[in-house]
Amino acid sequence: MLTRILLLLAMLLATEAFAPRLTFMPSAPSTTSTTLEASRMNAKKEKLKRNRENMRKFKKGGRKGLSRRKMLRKAQASKARQEESEFITKCFTIVTAPTTREDSSDMLDSI
Repeated sequence: MLTRILLLLAMLLATEAFAPRLTFMPSAPSTTSTTLEASRMNAKKEKLKRNRENMRKFKKGGRKGLSRRKMLRKAQASKARQEESEFITKCFTIVTAPTTREDSSDMLDSI
């Protein structure tokens, strides 16, 4: 019976090492909230300043319209679109059969 009590005490002491200790002593504040807020504001102001400098440094200047390459591509695309529409209209035009020889020679001259 005595061995069981000693064994129980040994187990309690062993588990005490793994349990969190409660301390009732107040800890000293490391910093106040006002200094934290001030440093946050300074950091925000510095970030704003950095962003403005980078905007000036990396801004795109000059033309605000299309570049030459884009203008050339647009012109080529419109030319190709116009040629294709002309081709499609030629494909679907209805041509009547010529009735006389003179009409057929006129048709051949127009093509």
